[in-house]
Amino acid sequence: MTSDPALIRALGYPYPAPPDDFIWHAGEARTFDDRISLADRVPVLAVGSNRAPEQLRRKFGDDATVPVTIVRLRDHDVVYSAHMASYGSIAATLAPSPGTLVTVSLTWLTPAQLERMHETESLGVNYDYGLAESLPIDIGAGRPVCPIGCYLGRRGAFAPDGTPVRLAEVSAREQVFNSSTQPEILAKIHSSFAGGEAFEPWLLSLIGDREARAVLTARLADKAVPIRLPAFKIVR
Repeated sequence: MTSDPALIRALGYPYPAPPDDFIWHAGEARTFDDRISLADRVPVLAVGSNRAPEQLRRKFGDDATVPVTIVRLRDHDVVYSAHMASYGSIAATLAPSPGTLVTVSLTWLTPAQLERMHETESLGVNYDYGLAESLPIDIGAGRPVCPIGCYLGRRGAFAPDGTPVRLAEVSAREQVFNSSTQPEILAKIHSSFAGGEAFEPWLLSLIGDREARAVLTARLADKAVPIRLPAFKIVR
């Protein structure tokens, strides 16, 4: 097992997260407090790493307060996007999946936090930001009903065998797609595109080279299938 922090980060996506509602506050994940008001916050689906405390720390620091609630979304699943993130992971995106009930999260963001999140999501490059007025989703009784945001992969779903691959780390029922962990999907990409270079040097070189990641992303996009989510209107 590697001890290199860059490799640990790449292979660890989408990172551990509490199984229940929590609040990121004062540099730690705390038990959710129902007394906190969500009325002035924007609910944004976290289908990949954005529901993980270590990613919230990277994006917002230890002084932020971010409520995160567990939700269940029907007829959708979380699959690998056809791009590599700057830190070497194959990132997640939402995809239609009839009959599937997937467990994801909502991050409840202030307007300033939403702008910060936009800055971290490569809008116009890897993702678009969409809003849905109506989704088959259970967000919990008594919580505000309002448009729900989501970052939507621009290049579609990575489909090395012709169909999307779901993230094994994301819980779901009645899955349609086969699952892979992050190490497994990176190993598959390595075997297809590395040209014989050993895995760890190959991945480290991609993390350190933006142009090389762009070339790989283009090759992943060649093996992608489109994602159509008509419930979401692209606003950014």
